[in-house]
Amino acid sequence: MTETIQRDEDAAAWPSRRNLLLGALGAVSAGVGAAVAEQVWKRKDLSARFFNTLSIEAFDLPPTPGLTFADGRPMPGFGAADLASKRSLLYLWASYCPSCRAEHHLLMALAQKGVVIYGADVKDDPAHARSFLAEHGNPFVAVGQDQRAFLQRALGARGVPASFVVAPGPKIDVAILGPIDESAITTRILPALAKNA
Repeated sequence: MTETIQRDEDAAAWPSRRNLLLGALGAVSAGVGAAVAEQVWKRKDLSARFFNTLSIEAFDLPPTPGLTFADGRPMPGFGAADLASKRSLLYLWASYCPSCRAEHHLLMALAQKGVVIYGADVKDDPAHARSFLAEHGNPFVAVGQDQRAFLQRALGARGVPASFVVAPGPKIDVAILGPIDESAITTRILPALAKNA
């Protein structure tokens, strides 16, 4: 009987390996969970989710600092008023986006055909945007910075790239959320741009 009592006292004094492991994992996960939650909270701009006043009818994006046309003139930002009177292509992009890089030559080809393309540079470093356009060419008539992704969210895009054919108004005629290809350009973008107002 004494031996049994002694074993019970040892069990209470020394937790099992399983309990030690579970306790350690709990402590680590609690610490990691708190750190992850803090990072998510910092990265989520709640004002952008709940108090976003931008829409296709009401927005104004500032220019990318230091971005110029080939002749040295500063490239402007743009807003809803710039899109209100004509059909154009609004392209949401970023220099860090692999799909944007892969399809950039398609935008260059559209610009050479005379398509008016406005570029909204989403959450991008202005220096990286300037460097990317200097290296690969600039198909845009204006580039605005959407640093807090307000316009991106207002248009329903969850990421970049996203392409919108904007009809006079301005209003969205075609929305392509994700990469584009030759087929999308031929069957959706160009026909929408060619429509009468």
